Amino acid sequence: MHDLTRRSPRPASTIDSEGDGPTARVPVRLSRRDFLRQAAVAASIGAVAPFSFVRSARASSLDLDRFVREQLRLAMTPGISIAVVRGGEIVRAIGAGWADRESDIRVTPQTVFMLASVSKTVTCAGIMTLVQDGLLDLDANINDYLPFEVHIPAAPHAPVTLRMLLTHTSAIRDRYSVWGTPYSDPTLYFHGDAPIALGDFEESYLVPGESRYREGANFFERRPGKAYSYSNIAVDLAAYVAEVVAGQDFNELCKERILVPLGMKQSGYRLADITTTNLAMPYHLNRETGAFEPYFQYGYPDYPCGALRTSAVHLARWLGAFMNFGEFDGVRVLDRSTVREIRRNQLPDTVSWHQGLIWYGASPKGYFRMGHTGGDFGVSSRMFFRPDRELGVVSLTNASLGGSRWDAFSAIELRILDEF
Repeated sequence: MHDLTRRSPRPASTIDSEGDGPTARVPVRLSRRDFLRQAAVAASIGAVAPFSFVRSARASSLDLDRFVREQLRLAMTPGISIAVVRGGEIVRAIGAGWADRESDIRVTPQTVFMLASVSKTVTCAGIMTLVQDGLLDLDANINDYLPFEVHIPAAPHAPVTLRMLLTHTSAIRDRYSVWGTPYSDPTLYFHGDAPIALGDFEESYLVPGESRYREGANFFERRPGKAYSYSNIAVDLAAYVAEVVAGQDFNELCKERILVPLGMKQSGYRLADITTTNLAMPYHLNRETGAFEPYFQYGYPDYPCGALRTSAVHLARWLGAFMNFGEFDGVRVLDRSTVREIRRNQLPDTVSWHQGLIWYGASPKGYFRMGHTGGDFGVSSRMFFRPDRELGVVSLTNASLGGSRWDAFSAIELRILDEF
């Protein structure tokens, strides 16, 4: 189950109820878990907007209209956007509900959503462009690249590698209280983009004597590489390593190497990258009134782990590229060998699911699927594909979902993967 806790922030890892692999949790003023419990009592979200579709001549005749409308009601979310990619073509896209009720903006397939932890798939790709360029080594000590040193207190002489960071085995621990919530004081949820640089945040958390360093809370009591535990901070550190080596802002690196070549317009890790008004507002549920209320468009300093924004149709282009071993619509953004390495099961003796570099997979329905989920305040997302059918689904919504609401949300993707 995708247990987004209202935000003890970003994903604290769990296993998806369908066995997909690790998912993200989210922490607000309450714990994330309490937030989602409260959300479950909501009765409805009001009127649902008409659907907006994109079809192609090769699209399946599967009629999703009524099914998606019903799942939107059961998920109790303001809006939802879905895109389906098969082979080298986006064959279906759907937008329904409200992107921003207060501004009277309906969801379309082009509505820009925050992705939460699905962002990590693009973050991994940006890092891997430098690996395939020969500038980074997945198995080198990250201290060979960093301007400060990172050591795990339980094993200070053991190296931490990019591979460990990208498989959540580094022993770096997410201390959720460091982020706060959108309404706490202090908080790292800023209105708009964070004024704190990625590297400054990582150094403050990982280096003894710095402001956010807590030896007993920021690290696990074990050697790196020995066990799995989902870590946003670790993925952010991998992104910062890439930033240092590239000599380029990590957001700009990913835009240059992945987003722009794939034609992913209105896409980026910072709100400054988004100029359209067709932007989904994150919402939370008022447990007293049963109504959804807006948060605000927020950013945080460790943006690579969850702050990427894009639309379902543009994210489907990235999914199509990954499905097709690095190429989509005649544009190659990753080498085939790079995608194979990302997909390869990195931890066969450590976890029960198939854990690649960031991406994970399993076969809970009798076929293998691979992808990632995401959740944060006012955000839930899924992106999975079936290699055997070259079929993938992107699902984005602007509310934090858990329990039966998450099941209703994920049911759309499962039906498409089963029947499309």
